[in-house]
Amino acid sequence: MTWTFNEMTTAVETYPVANVTLEIVDVTFPGNALNIIEEGRFKVKVTNNGPLVLTGVTLKIKGLNGATVRDNGVLAQFVSEFVTQPLPTLAGHAGSQTPQFTSLLSFKAPGAPHASRNLFQATLEAWDCNTDHIMNGHSDPLDTVKASYAAEVANA
Repeated sequence: MTWTFNEMTTAVETYPVANVTLEIVDVTFPGNALNIIEEGRFKVKVTNNGPLVLTGVTLKIKGLNGATVRDNGVLAQFVSEFVTQPLPTLAGHAGSQTPQFTSLLSFKAPGAPHASRNLFQATLEAWDCNTDHIMNGHSDPLDTVKASYAAEVANA
């Protein structure tokens, strides 16, 4: 099997589409229904299902349909969108993070009532990777790669 650097480049460029999932989890708000301009909290779970180790992952958090979002921090203001700080390293093969900083992500409902609509989203903003897992995690012992020695043994 042969490969080219162009094929490797394409594999890296398309890696997130095939191997990374983002989920909005732990959405909370007061009461049983979300009211106008009411605030809530949420987390973003990031899972790496492929063999690369992901580093420097940042997310863009964006308010939709009149909702606004807020990053962590005491002085953070509600804005239309922001980019998170880098996440901790995500190991290959289902390494996932629901980072502590995401426990402080907030949203504010729009100022007018409406039927169900998307209020916020998270997208992959930036990421880097390395092949540490491929190179080290897949270098297991193999009994199919071997050498042996044969010789006739004479009766002395």
